[in-house]
Amino acid sequence: MNMAAKSTTDDSKKKPRGIVPSETRTRWAAPVALSVDRLTKRLLGKHGFTHGAIVTKWPEIVGDTMARHTQPEKIVFSRDGATGGTLHLKTDSGAFATQLQHQEPQIIERINTFFGYRAVVRIKLIQGPLPQGAPDQPNQPPRPLNEAEAADLSHTVALVDDPEIQEALARLGANIKGRNKDTD
Repeated sequence: MNMAAKSTTDDSKKKPRGIVPSETRTRWAAPVALSVDRLTKRLLGKHGFTHGAIVTKWPEIVGDTMARHTQPEKIVFSRDGATGGTLHLKTDSGAFATQLQHQEPQIIERINTFFGYRAVVRIKLIQGPLPQGAPDQPNQPPRPLNEAEAADLSHTVALVDDPEIQEALARLGANIKGRNKDTD
């Protein structure tokens, strides 16, 4: 009898085979934005960026003009590893570096407001060339659609019931179809 009782307890301890429902699984795919932080944390952590938000959201934090002339290189945190950090900021011109020195308190304020705590207390400026990004192209209005394109677009958006969404899709479609063919 002990053998039978022992075998039933051993069977209950065995892990089931095959696909087992998990508490973390859902029926819907998770947004990629939720995974980016987990995927980039190890790579960016080497440079003091515990999460890549300061790199990816830099233009939103400091503004477009300043973002064109600067790039965050790394953050060196104090011993606690999360606050009181020094941001190493690369800039492409000496004249702009002088302007950054005068705006340092405002920049630190914006960064800390973005993080929600006192992450950065000092900025160390580094002068050097920045990596080349996409060249700035002025926004050109789309070309007018020809009759065939306009008819195709109106036929496509006619399938939508809501008139507001239909109008928005028509504007979007006209902008997309009206782009120059060499920039697509």
